[in-house]
Amino acid sequence: MTWSPTGEAVLAEEGASRLRRGQRNIYVKWLSSVRGPVEKGDLVVIKDEKGDALGLGFFEGIGAMAVRVLSTELGDPLSIFRRRLEESLRLRERLKLDNFFRWVHSEADALPGLIIDVYDDIVVISSTSVGMDRRIPDISEMIRGLFRPSSIVLKNDSRPRKEVGLPLERRVLVGEKTRAVIREGGALFNVDVVRGQKTGFFIDQRLNRIEIGRLAGPGDRVLDLYSYTGGFAVHAALSGAEVVAVDESEYAVGEMRSNMGLNSIDFVAVQSRVKEFLERNSAVYDLVIVDPPALAPSRDMVPRARRTYTAVNAAAMERVVSGGLMFTSSCSQFITREDFKRIVNKAAALSNRQITILGERGASPDHPVDPVHPWTGYLKGLLLKVE
Repeated sequence: MTWSPTGEAVLAEEGASRLRRGQRNIYVKWLSSVRGPVEKGDLVVIKDEKGDALGLGFFEGIGAMAVRVLSTELGDPLSIFRRRLEESLRLRERLKLDNFFRWVHSEADALPGLIIDVYDDIVVISSTSVGMDRRIPDISEMIRGLFRPSSIVLKNDSRPRKEVGLPLERRVLVGEKTRAVIREGGALFNVDVVRGQKTGFFIDQRLNRIEIGRLAGPGDRVLDLYSYTGGFAVHAALSGAEVVAVDESEYAVGEMRSNMGLNSIDFVAVQSRVKEFLERNSAVYDLVIVDPPALAPSRDMVPRARRTYTAVNAAAMERVVSGGLMFTSSCSQFITREDFKRIVNKAAALSNRQITILGERGASPDHPVDPVHPWTGYLKGLLLKVE
């Protein structure tokens, strides 16, 4: 795959202005013209309408996306890309993140459309960019040179890819290993990078899971809703709490039980939809965790997501003892932090409970936030006291 520009993308005034302010996603509405024999995924020189060069990017031509900006300099693009990977890896090493971490977080690591996660000696690549897709073999080789993993897995089956018509696939690029054991504080977890959700595990909740382990204590009754493979539940159980964990996925509950054995603990794992569990269960708990999947994966689903978030948070609050704690979160990028707080306040009113916000939470530091691209800070969490 060539790393040489095949043409030019000329930006209208607004697009050029946004690029100069740090925007790395140039939409079709900001594009003035494309010059040269440019195909989807090609590298292009980005210019303004005066002819001044603004940088380099991948021409996308899918959905509303025109260009993913790689650089505002005109150096060797392959060297720029490799340097970005190396700088991102050095940052994660500096953060001392056990044996798993997000290596590349899209725009926040100046590689828009690319996610790279590490689970021990397995690396998982996920892309939402045509330009990245066409360079997966080169990216894989750069990863091997910088990290030397046992396996590299491509996991390109996300909803955003489906929505813009990109092909969906999961395949092993290098090696054969697809399962790893990761360490998170005092907890161990099995990760299946092929069968698991996202890239295998929800790395972003790392610090919040560790905090739950600190807040839970011997004899505390803990309810973990949307538990997936038992992340919060395992930490709480390791602290001596009596835990009930709920997830509707048969795969997740099976992995949950495997993680119990891995940590020499036991708790109640329930395969059920959360709504149905809460409707038939009247027990109360000292600590409740509400960590649903992204309920608003697109902007048009926000009204429905607000209603669902409100309903599940209201039902969960009814299961908290007076004076107990609740941790609730949203990973929907289209639900803002302020919107989420309004949702939680409405849920408190509906459940006739009073809440105090003890703190706002976000993602693990290996998910940096770029203020120019606020969706990189998609995870929002609230620690509540419920009365």
